[in-house]
Formats: sequence, C-alpha cells, structure tokens
Amino acid sequence: MELNNFSDFKKNIKNIKSLILVYGQEKTIINKTIELVYDLITQFKEINVLIMDGENVSIESIINACETTPFMSEKRLIHIKNANYIFENNALSNELSKYLNNIPDTNILLLSSYSNVDKSGNLYKLFRTNGMVIEYKKLKGENLQEYIQNYLNKENKTITKSNLLYLTSELTLCNENIDLELKKLVDYLGDKKTVDKIDIDLILSKSIENNIFRLLDYITIKELDDAVMVYNQMILQGEEELMILSMIFRNYKIMYLLKIYGENYNDVVKKYNIRDFALKNYFKWIKKYELSDLKKNIKRCYEYDLKIKQGELNASIAVENLIIELCA
Repeated sequence: MELNNFSDFKKNIKNIKSLILVYGQEKTIINKTIELVYDLITQFKEINVLIMDGENVSIESIINACETTPFMSEKRLIHIKNANYIFENNALSNELSKYLNNIPDTNILLLSSYSNVDKSGNLYKLFRTNGMVIEYKKLKGENLQEYIQNYLNKENKTITKSNLLYLTSELTLCNENIDLELKKLVDYLGDKKTVDKIDIDLILSKSIENNIFRLLDYITIKELDDAVMVYNQMILQGEEELMILSMIFRNYKIMYLLKIYGENYNDVVKKYNIRDFALKNYFKWIKKYELSDLKKNIKRCYEYDLKIKQGELNASIAVENLIIELCA
C-alpha cells in the first residue's frame, strides 16, 4: 500500500501489520505519523519499543530485534531512523528484504527517513507490497493551505482567504518546523480569534531568503521606510551586511536575465535553481523595471560591494544607502 497524505494514513492505521516505511521532506508530518505508530504499543512501551539508527545497524542486529518476543503486549515495535542509509546499502537492503518475508507477526518494523529513499530495489517493493509506504513531499500550495486552515480551526482561530494565502507563502519560505511556527502564532494571539497580517509578520521566524524577498517587495514599490525596517530586522537577527548585499545583487541579476530571456526563461530557472514561488515574485517585480533600470541597480550593487571590500565605506551604512538609492 502506498499513501501520500496524513489523512489517508490515519484512515488506514488499523491496517498496519508488520511493515511500515515513512519518508520524505515534511519532517513535521513524518514525526506525527511516527507518534501514531508508537501509540499502537499500549503496554510497557519502554520495553516494547526499540529505536535503532540506520546509519550504523547490521543485518544481525535488525534480525535479533525483530525476533524478540513482545513483553506482555500483543505487539512490539522496532523503529529504525535514518533508514535512507539502509536503502543506499545494496547488500544490507537485499539481505533485509529476504528476511522480512518471514518477520514474526507480533512485531512491527518501522523505517523512517527525512529524505527520499531508493524506490528501485527489492526492499522498497517489499514494503509497498506487504506493508505500508507513506511519502510526505514538502507541503506547499493548496496542501499547505489546507494544513494551516485545519490547524487554526482546531485552535478556534479564523483567517481571511488573503491572509491565509500570505501565511502559506511565508511558511513556504520558512525553514522552521511548521507546527512550531503555527503554535507560536496561536500562543501570541491568546484570546484574539482572528489572524491578521501584522500578527504573521511579528511572530513568524524569517529566513534570510524570506526577508530578502520582503525587502525587494518594498524596494520595488518604493516603500523606503518599510524596506529599511526589514533591513534593520535582518541586522538584529544577526545577518551579515555583505550577505544581504550579495543576495540583493544576485536577485537583480536574476531579474535582469529573466527580462532578457522573456518566455525562454527555463535556462535561467535551472542555472539559479529558482523555485516556483520565487519565479512568481521575479515576474511580478520585473514588470516594474525597464532593462536599463535593472542594469543601473546591478551596477549600484557592484559599486557598493567594491567600496565595502576596499574599506571606503562602513558596510551597514553602505547597504542602507544602497536601499535608499534603489527606492528613489
């Protein structure tokens, strides 16, 4: 059985027999899935749940664990984390797939990985045929919107469609634990029932990429005060001035290339590994600029970078002056 969302997993959890593989990029939901599997062991969990690390297991240690009888419980759980290492080891994965055809039905073997696993080998096929495989791809778009909406509903919080879209875009950029960020937001709201944009901006952790996009948004519409505010927030968060400058520089170069290539932009996307949400922002921004404007902005970035490195200007003042010029 192959599944790809948490709702389907919850519906099928009672169908788990002895084999379950959960993997993917969405750590939050992988952890929730693991918790529910752990809950299948209702007695003497400290004895009947064994956790192993796939980076340093042997076939002997796995077999010994799987052959151990549950202690005063119907089931025993063996959880191997970092299971991607097992799938990468052809000899180990082949030996394990042979053994698992005869795993005792009193034991559950759970393999988990926060990265993708090799689907071409016998081990993956065995889990798919005889057990349950759940892949959680990175939450985004409508799936992430639905997840956020359900989370807020459970907390008796409401949010408008536009703010839900904004929160979704912020969490798409966010490198933090999504549940942790949503919990921080709900805790901040307290008795307040409605999530406003200002709440999102005040509470959510901002990655440097996220903040650079906010900064460029304000620069593009010539909102100097807001642009300087974002820049100062980044400095307070410990970001280096030269790093901020280099990312502004990089984004203007990307805009320039996208403007030149027009509809034939795929080479630029591949070269700079541009994600979909970022591409939408670039296309929005370049509508505001002529090609000559982008060339001037690239030149400004280069000149300020040079002055900082040659010791002619203080980095913090230089980047703030650059932002002022870009907003002019």
